[in-house]
Amino acid sequence: MNKKLTYRIFSIFLGIGIIAGLIIYAGTSELLELLSQTSLTLLFLSILVSLFAWLFRALFLKIHTKIKFANCFRIICIGYMLNAILPAKAGDINMIYSLKQKGVSLVRSVNILIHYRIMDLFSLLVISLPLLLIYMKNKIPENIIHYLVIIGAIITIPALILVDRKGLISKLLLFLEEKISINFLKKFINKSHRLYSDYEILLKTKKRWSALISFSGWLVEGLVSYAIAIAIGYPISLYIIFLAVSLGNISKVIPITPGGIGVYETTVMLLLSIFGIPTQISTLLAILDHAIKTALGIILGSISLIFSESKNPLKREA
Repeated sequence: MNKKLTYRIFSIFLGIGIIAGLIIYAGTSELLELLSQTSLTLLFLSILVSLFAWLFRALFLKIHTKIKFANCFRIICIGYMLNAILPAKAGDINMIYSLKQKGVSLVRSVNILIHYRIMDLFSLLVISLPLLLIYMKNKIPENIIHYLVIIGAIITIPALILVDRKGLISKLLLFLEEKISINFLKKFINKSHRLYSDYEILLKTKKRWSALISFSGWLVEGLVSYAIAIAIGYPISLYIIFLAVSLGNISKVIPITPGGIGVYETTVMLLLSIFGIPTQISTLLAILDHAIKTALGIILGSISLIFSESKNPLKREA
């Protein structure tokens, strides 16, 4: 058995083991009792609302390419399905491959995915950090909060200036490319320069729309979680829901398990518990929330795979 297969099996069992541990910790019978009282109508409604998040994800691809919206939707769904069942973000690699198949250059395909993930992280931070600061203000001395804000500004402001300085990084890479004579380093810098130049173009043309679309998608995700909480019969404030879901998704950035299974649930459960939500409620909400979103992704991805045009000659659309 090779190392990759061993890692895949281990990561799957790790995720399942974490979920099993959470269920045992919260109490199996208590969770089943809560589940039996959960509104199936509201759960179904949460699934319908969740579909809008997938439309926003497909729209993100659409505005950066000339690919048909239906094909963007298929690429996103198949990518997310693979991420849910395979470790190491295999779905992201598939998205790059699928974009290239549709006629998008490899450099642009990589940049679109990088931009997509950066906007995801940016949106989650924009949602979670202000909420986290509001919470911390009530728990941490005010002077400490002031220091944290100052440190954040010291780090953030120069970074924003650097990003907004027109062509600064490109000029630096070009300078290094001209001055360095070591062959492999020169090739590496040349490829980095090409990649960054294309990313710079991407930022200039679609920056505002990218942020808005990504942000809207994550707002939908938060509303879905809120609907699930109501379905369980324990309405939780939007403030707490958005904070828990945002930080839960940030915890999935490092692909420890396929689709962040177990990792997401643990993060959300712990955060909800900090806010005084009963363990059984927070555990069931975290499990249902991730299960519904993951299952929907797998179903949409499977349908997209069945109806994919991959078996037919691919047309260059971008």
